[in-house]
Amino acid sequence: MIPYLSERENAVEHIHTICLRLFDSWCENRNVIPLAYLMHCWPLINSGPVSIRRLADTMWELRKYHAETLDGEDSGVLCDLADCIDEILGNSFGPFHIAANG
Repeated sequence: MIPYLSERENAVEHIHTICLRLFDSWCENRNVIPLAYLMHCWPLINSGPVSIRRLADTMWELRKYHAETLDGEDSGVLCDLADCIDEILGNSFGPFHIAANG
């Protein structure tokens, strides 16, 4: 973590570090399905809540629909990612409050 950044900025940097770790692992192992999900939402467009929410939603969908493509370490890293996102966005998400207007 970079000492002069705010707590939120450090958390966003931690999210980036986790995603980079997943990216490297999935590329090295040629694990195409999780890699495609990750590349759909990362790198983050910005550090705003919409981008972070999109990452959370996409990784939740990966775990829900393609759990068989993840090993135990991947699942643990994704849980760490979810915890970090929860820290940034608060406890307001879980399958993940995207409301339709109208």
